[in-house]
Amino acid sequence: MKPQYLFATLVVCQAAHSLEETVGGLYDLLPYISWMDGVVPGGAFVFFVTVNTLFVLFGCWCYFGRVRTAAPSAGFFVTLWAVIEILNGIAHPGWSLLAGVYIPGTLTAPVLLVVALLLLWRWRVAGHMAGS
Repeated sequence: MKPQYLFATLVVCQAAHSLEETVGGLYDLLPYISWMDGVVPGGAFVFFVTVNTLFVLFGCWCYFGRVRTAAPSAGFFVTLWAVIEILNGIAHPGWSLLAGVYIPGTLTAPVLLVVALLLLWRWRVAGHMAGS
């Protein structure tokens, strides 16, 4: 699969991951989000959904505006997204293991990890520098 398509796949997987986190109520488990209940209209839920939606929209912008068009900055955005999703793919299962319970996002996190690693590998094989 072309790296550009893998990037798009990663953004779609992130959207599914964000949905899993939201439906599972991850925002209730994160103290730096839950304090928004008294600050933002609609509370932590609205804040969490807004941030996740903006993140996925940012991924769409990266794909359409940088990666798909092979802009000079494409490698930066590929690397940025891959690193974020690799960390995401490790953090959720790790947290679930440490807590001894399912943490929302754990089901889709390994998919993010695999797709992100595959993206980096395919990006390099295709002759792109990871940071360019």
